[in-house]
Amino acid sequence: MRSFWIYTLARLGIIVAVGLILFPFLGFTLVMAVAAILIGALLSYLFLGRMRAQVAADIEGRLTRRAQAKKPKSTDEATEDRIVDNGL
Repeated sequence: MRSFWIYTLARLGIIVAVGLILFPFLGFTLVMAVAAILIGALLSYLFLGRMRAQVAADIEGRLTRRAQAKKPKSTDEATEDRIVDNGL
């Protein structure tokens, strides 16, 4: 989970840095914000590939562990399974 937050903060940092670079040219407008988001997304795609792969691997591992974890049966489920198995 830590790698997710580091990656998110890195992406946000790139967007803010691009916004600060564009601010003197475009001012604080909607055009500047959209341009900063688009350029920041492209730069993060280019330069943060390794971090993105690490986050994806962490999420996949977490989902795999969750799928493999056995949930304890409730009393009703256990009773129903026992009745069906005994053929009653």
